[in-house]
Amino acid sequence: MDKLEIRENKNINYMKNIIRGIEGETSKIYWACIKELTPKEINFQNRNQKPRNDLLNAMLNYGYSILASEITRIILQEKLDPYCGLLHSDLKGRTSLTYDLIEEFRQQITDKSVLSLINNRQIKIDDIDKRSNRLKIEARKVLAQKILDKINSQITYNDNLMTYQEIMQEQSRKLKDSIMNEREYRGFYLQW
Repeated sequence: MDKLEIRENKNINYMKNIIRGIEGETSKIYWACIKELTPKEINFQNRNQKPRNDLLNAMLNYGYSILASEITRIILQEKLDPYCGLLHSDLKGRTSLTYDLIEEFRQQITDKSVLSLINNRQIKIDDIDKRSNRLKIEARKVLAQKILDKINSQITYNDNLMTYQEIMQEQSRKLKDSIMNEREYRGFYLQW
């Protein structure tokens, strides 16, 4: 990222492609590390949005959808258009801005929740319905509750005790301010 030069005279789509390329490369490394953190019987190979009897990916997909709905709600409260993305391409029916903002929170909220449930054996390989490639209803309830609890849990951030939901609201406001007033936007980040 230090070598990435953002110049005003560069085509914006060219710059987006460069950033997405960096994201793609780091994503490969990230998911390889996640593989090392999961029990072998889970048989996680890589990130896949259309899993075939893959417990971890099914949990991630379900968890991300819960997180996305929360972020979309917050974006709408700030009167931003969730369909107008900054980095994610605008596609018909896709809340691209939601997926821009979700990047800041998926690791802390969804990924950690999923790994915790798997490693503590609260959700097991038998909790996937092999006919539909989806989590069984009881596993969905457990995962949804874990993610909602995490969203409402408090952490110390910028020397303040805040819930993740409050941080998402703050980030949405900062994004709006950045767009409206051409100010620098700093994303939310916590170490793993």
